[in-house]
Amino acid sequence: MEKAKTIPIKQYIYSEKNYQEREITLSELESQESILHSTSNEKFWLNLDEEDPALLKSICELFKIHPLVQDDILLKGQRPKVEEYPHHLFIVAKMVYFKDNELMMEQISFILGKNYLLSFGEIEGDVFDRVRQKLSKEGTEVRTRGIDFLLYQLLDALVEGYYRTLEIMGEKIDVLEDNIMLQADKEEMRDIRSLKKDLLYLHKYAWPLREISSYLSKDDPLFINKETSMYFYDIHSQLMEVIDTIETYRELLAGLMDLSLSSVSYRLNEVMKVLTIISTIFIPLSFIAGVYGMNFKYMPELQSPYGYPLAWASMGAVALGMLYYFKKKKWF
Repeated sequence: MEKAKTIPIKQYIYSEKNYQEREITLSELESQESILHSTSNEKFWLNLDEEDPALLKSICELFKIHPLVQDDILLKGQRPKVEEYPHHLFIVAKMVYFKDNELMMEQISFILGKNYLLSFGEIEGDVFDRVRQKLSKEGTEVRTRGIDFLLYQLLDALVEGYYRTLEIMGEKIDVLEDNIMLQADKEEMRDIRSLKKDLLYLHKYAWPLREISSYLSKDDPLFINKETSMYFYDIHSQLMEVIDTIETYRELLAGLMDLSLSSVSYRLNEVMKVLTIISTIFIPLSFIAGVYGMNFKYMPELQSPYGYPLAWASMGAVALGMLYYFKKKKWF
C-alpha cells in the first residue's frame, strides 16, 4: 500500500452509549482495521477536509472502495450525483457559503458503508459543527440511529447552507432595490449580474441534490433504512423550497435590471430635456446677436446710445419669456 504524507484525519467512533472523537494519522487508521469491519453497534465516521490524493487513495484501499469512486472524488466541478456500488453508496454534493462577500462552492463526497461513513472535502473547514455537537451528546437521535441517519444529518447541514446563502442574497437584493430607487449606476448593474450568476450556480447544484434526496427516500438504496428514508424526503421538500426561492430571486433580479435600465434612461432623458431647453433658449438669442453682428453701414440701432443695453434687454426678455412658457407647460 502506498504511504501518504502524515496529516491528521478526523475520526468519530460512536454508539448509543459511547463516543470518541480524535485526529489520527493513516498509520493509526490502518492499525484499527478490525474496528472498521466490526459487527458491533459502533458506527464509524471518517472526515478528511483537505485534499491529498495519496492519502485519499490509501484510505479508499483500506475500505475497499471502488477505483472509479476514487477518481470521482478527485475530479472537481462534478454535478451532484448518487451511485450505488456492491459494498457502498457514493454521493457527490456541493457545499455553498459566502466568504468575504463572495459565493464559495466546495465539493463534498460521501461514501456510506454498512457501519461507516467517509466524507471528503476540498479545503479545511465545513458546515458540520452542529452535527458534531449532536454527535457528542448522549441520547441524541443521531447517536441512537444507524449510520445512514448521520448521512442525513450531514446532507441536511449542507441544505441549511443553501438557506443561509439565499438569506444573504435576499438582503443584497433588498439593498439593491433601495439603491436603484435612489439612483441607479454601473455598480448596481454589476451587482445584479453578479447575483444572477450566483443564483445560476445555486440552481445548478440544488436541482441534482433534490434528485439525490428523492432517490434516497424512495428507491430503497443500499444501507438506507426505511425509517430513515422519510428524513431524506424532508430534505427533498426543503430543496424544492430552495429551488422555488432561487426562481423567485431570479425573477426579482430581472425586474430590478429592467428598473435600473429604466432609471438610467429616465435620468438620460432628464439631462437631454435640460440641454434641449437651454439650446432652444439660445436659438432666438443667437438670432438677435447675429442680426446686430452683420455690420451693415446703415443700422439705426448701432448709432443709438441705448442700442447696446436694448439688445441685452431684448435678449433677456426673450429668455425669461421662454423660461416662463416652459415652466407653465411643466416641461421642467
